[in-house]
Amino acid sequence: MAKKDYQTKQEQAIWQYIQDKDIVDNELLGDIFPDLSKNKRNKILHGLYRKGYLRRVRRGLYYNSEKIGDFYKLAIIIHAGYVGLNSALRYYNLIDYEDFTIFVMTKSFQRKISLKGTNYYIHYVPLKDMFIGFEKKDDIYISSIEKTIFDCFLKPREVGYSNLTKAIYSSNIKWDKFIGFYKRIKNNALYQRTGYILELMKKNIGINLPTNVMEFLQKGVKCPVRLTPNKSKSKFNIKWKIQDNLGEKNIFSWWY
Repeated sequence: MAKKDYQTKQEQAIWQYIQDKDIVDNELLGDIFPDLSKNKRNKILHGLYRKGYLRRVRRGLYYNSEKIGDFYKLAIIIHAGYVGLNSALRYYNLIDYEDFTIFVMTKSFQRKISLKGTNYYIHYVPLKDMFIGFEKKDDIYISSIEKTIFDCFLKPREVGYSNLTKAIYSSNIKWDKFIGFYKRIKNNALYQRTGYILELMKKNIGINLPTNVMEFLQKGVKCPVRLTPNKSKSKFNIKWKIQDNLGEKNIFSWWY
């Protein structure tokens, strides 16, 4: 949106104070100008938005697309949750590229939001009873490494198995903590996918896996499942009853 030159005197006075801020809301404006009513602050912010100085994400909450740097913080302010999946992998330096989708795990909220004026999207992913396993770091809530890996197995289409196997290889996973999340959910396909991928990692790149972790996952093997939803050519693994329609070269593309 191109900026329009004109501003009211009041807008000019306020813009001088907030033009270097990346995130602006009604509360911040109230701290700076306590004499202004909440309704008046909303009107001024909306005016600056209409004239192209700010971008709006919801009533009373705006960002400056030329200054915004902490997209994780903005995502959590828009809706409560914790940073997860690829975004958490990037935070922990477990993937080495910038993913322009910010993943936020929520209790029940689901939506994908485009941050206009930037290349970023925010994808809110509901987890219901598995909305656990996060902590506060650098003023944001983010999943622990163990919960991040668990969530990636739970939502593999959002991450990709190549990213996931690379992250596991580069992590110092506390396996008892990791498997504790599986004990809270009955999802046989999840057990089978996890066990199959971990066993492939043991075979192909020699990661060490506690026996009790693999034994627990093995108990969850039930009906045959596909590794991915694609109906491509597959190879069946009898032990884990997995139709591998992705292939080891794709699963370990970073390794080969």
